Amino acid sequence: MYSLLIADDEALEREGLELMIRHVFPDTFRFLHAENGRKAIQLAEEHMPDIVFMDIKMPGIQGLEAVRQIVAKNQSVKIVMITAHDYFSYAKEGLLLGVRDYLLKPARRDEVCELLKQIMAEIEAEKRSRNEQLELQEKLAHLIPLAENELTLMLMLEHVQEIELEQLASLLKLDWNKGYAVVLSFPRQSKDEWADFQLAKREIYEAVRQLVRPALGCLASPLIGHQMTLFVPLPRERSGYFQRVISMDWGERLRSMVQERFHLPLNVAIGSIREGWDGLSRSYREALRVCSGVSDSSAVRHYEDIIQSSGQSVVSLDEEKRLLDALLQQDREEAAGRFGALYAYFEQSGERPFTSLRGEIIGLLLYLARGVHSAAGAEIIADLNAVEDPVSLKHRAEYWLEMLQGGLIEEREHKSSHVHQRALLYIGQNYKEDISMEQTAEYVNLSPHYFSKLFRLHAGETFIDYVTRLRINEAKRLIAGEQLSLKGICYEVGYKDPNYFSRVFKKSVGITPSEYRQQMEKQSPC
Repeated sequence: MYSLLIADDEALEREGLELMIRHVFPDTFRFLHAENGRKAIQLAEEHMPDIVFMDIKMPGIQGLEAVRQIVAKNQSVKIVMITAHDYFSYAKEGLLLGVRDYLLKPARRDEVCELLKQIMAEIEAEKRSRNEQLELQEKLAHLIPLAENELTLMLMLEHVQEIELEQLASLLKLDWNKGYAVVLSFPRQSKDEWADFQLAKREIYEAVRQLVRPALGCLASPLIGHQMTLFVPLPRERSGYFQRVISMDWGERLRSMVQERFHLPLNVAIGSIREGWDGLSRSYREALRVCSGVSDSSAVRHYEDIIQSSGQSVVSLDEEKRLLDALLQQDREEAAGRFGALYAYFEQSGERPFTSLRGEIIGLLLYLARGVHSAAGAEIIADLNAVEDPVSLKHRAEYWLEMLQGGLIEEREHKSSHVHQRALLYIGQNYKEDISMEQTAEYVNLSPHYFSKLFRLHAGETFIDYVTRLRINEAKRLIAGEQLSLKGICYEVGYKDPNYFSRVFKKSVGITPSEYRQQMEKQSPC
């Protein structure tokens, strides 16, 4: 039902219009009457009508002035001006106010009815458009956290693909190319304290986001294991040193909040300011190294402070990538040589504490482990954190490099094959439903980007092609069975549109489903 306000100083005009409209559109409108401009404004503000029929000439506040005030409070209202005179002198001002149309007194029934039909159609179209907008906003509201998780994980796992990252950044409305990483690490304490942490993980995650997001505009990763990572933009007008001081201050705020609210210790490790997506990944690795080298149960440390206090320079990102490339290419000799050179560099860079050296080596090995998709990260951290002297550290570091080299092919094939088999099982159970690559990737706990590449590598075809082949093969079996209609088969194998099913079937088989059925009937011995 629509609400219609009729504003006219003549009661007979108002009542006549209402009777005319009620007769043509029964039970369609709720009517409001105003005898002057002031009353029209009051009723409009109180009831927010969908349509207003306004007489131009009225005592007190004139019609156009009343319209101006009504539209100021209700911009979606449809205004129709009623006048006994030539309305061209008012047309310009009315158009500026958003007047929908004019009616000359006495208004003819067919004119009024046709105009109302048009206005009702417009209102319904606007409602549909608004509903679609709200649905889109709701979908985006669900997508934004997923996009943020995907982007942060890609930065942390070195899957830096410029096109995909730019698309995610556009969805998240990110407009910054410089920033730094902050790793929040919750030290593993007693068994009971660790159990308390596991129970409070979701609450901790939300508390951290609520504290830092409004002020820093940062990205927040999921809380994975005992760590959470923030990627913080560098404001354009702020210097790097000033930002370093601010980041340390925020680290203390986070540490204090977690201590006071959850009674848990927190280590905060901050990487240096870097440019671009590669730079943010590098900053994350720096923060991770600081975190690995912290022995205190609760501390805030900055990578550049540690570097400068030990008198060493920063290792080139290219050197680490060359080492990783040697590993991936199975060049044992080059990998060992590059690893040895980096180890010697860390070892000889100034009078540094042993814990700092250990943190650098752990960070380097974790970078290599992630790069070769090894699951040994947790073991590396536990093993090297237990080492207490430089000789043992070097021995264990070389051992882990050898493990990464020797187990690269075997571990990758075993792990990816297992994931692929799980994916095939899930697809086989769900391909008749509205299944998507994103759902399957979530099921096997991989990002859609990495899952897509892994699936194609093992299956020899894309996810869509594989699902289509399953569906078409099942459709051929059902058509040969002659028990279901082609439309029923379409729905049975996971398609919602028979025409689309027919096109896909023909593209795959070379003939339409109906032609295939005829072919099967001719081959039948009966």
